[in-house]
Amino acid sequence: MSDRAMAAPDGPTPTSNDAVADVPTTDSRRDFLRFASALTLMIPGLGLAVAACNDQGGQGAHTGQVPGSATPPPHPSTLNPDSKLDTGLTPGSAAAGSAASAAAVPLRTFDPALPPLSADRTYRIHLHAREAAIRISDDTVVAAWTFEGDTPGPTLHCRVGDTVEVVLTNEVVMPHSIDLHAAQIDPKTAFRSALKGQSVSFTFTPKYAGAFLYHCGSAPVLLHLGSGMFGAIIVSPREALPRAREFVLVQSEFYLGAAVGGIRPFDYQRMLSTLPDYLAFNGRPDQYARTPIRVKRGDRVRFWVVNAGPTHPCAFHIVGQQFDTVYLGAPPGNAIHGVQTWNVPAGGGMCFELNADV
Repeated sequence: MSDRAMAAPDGPTPTSNDAVADVPTTDSRRDFLRFASALTLMIPGLGLAVAACNDQGGQGAHTGQVPGSATPPPHPSTLNPDSKLDTGLTPGSAAAGSAASAAAVPLRTFDPALPPLSADRTYRIHLHAREAAIRISDDTVVAAWTFEGDTPGPTLHCRVGDTVEVVLTNEVVMPHSIDLHAAQIDPKTAFRSALKGQSVSFTFTPKYAGAFLYHCGSAPVLLHLGSGMFGAIIVSPREALPRAREFVLVQSEFYLGAAVGGIRPFDYQRMLSTLPDYLAFNGRPDQYARTPIRVKRGDRVRFWVVNAGPTHPCAFHIVGQQFDTVYLGAPPGNAIHGVQTWNVPAGGGMCFELNADV
């Protein structure tokens, strides 16, 4: 059998031609995140949400921060570890911000393969909140807030009934947290924010199988998630699904400001506008057009699709194919068959299967 290229749509419109054309309704996830943010802090009406004036009201001394993340952080007393109240408008230092350093950032393809399950029924996760310069295309480097220095963060994989031990260590001045949609747990305790040098830990046992989002839940959530702090956690059912080639795709949106020193910061005001510069699978627009996902004719192929949003749906479709099975809830239950396209909402995830028979 010869290999064939299967490229999931992954560019300015990675899901359907009108993926960004529909104006979200007032009960969209983005409106919820914006409303939640408005309840907890004031956002300046002009410029980047992360740009704030210093005590002198002018420009501060150079601090080695990525352009767009100006001024030193506020005194720690102004940062509340409650994830609803913790974010000042000034982030900590990030990756170096010069044209030379931007040019040195490589373009990497994000591996879409689902990592194998561990034989150990205790799954230990230790993630670090970091700021990093990430090249998302040949001509674009972004200043991202991340888990483990990349966006999306590492793909996590456990099974129903596992004991999942989570540790988040914050390495930067900006408070950060982790909200795992696979966990049923008290968020006030588990999803609280960590200040620089602190760690937050909790344990949970997944109840349902599926494709779940994890993200920073610190306020404003729209800013933290929209700046790169998200990833996928895949929970397999207790009894294994039929053998397949398995891939994980995380859709997200990029809302960027003008480049300074060769690096583009994320722009909160543009996030509120809901008109992204790019939509991408796994953090790099068009990467799977350049480096296709390859399977063999006759393979069963399973896609775990997570939509990090924060705004637009993912109308998932494979050109020239139909999905033999789509799981509307926890696999292996809730299956429907013969599906051409199905919407994955922002903040959601689903499992799609097809037989590569053409």
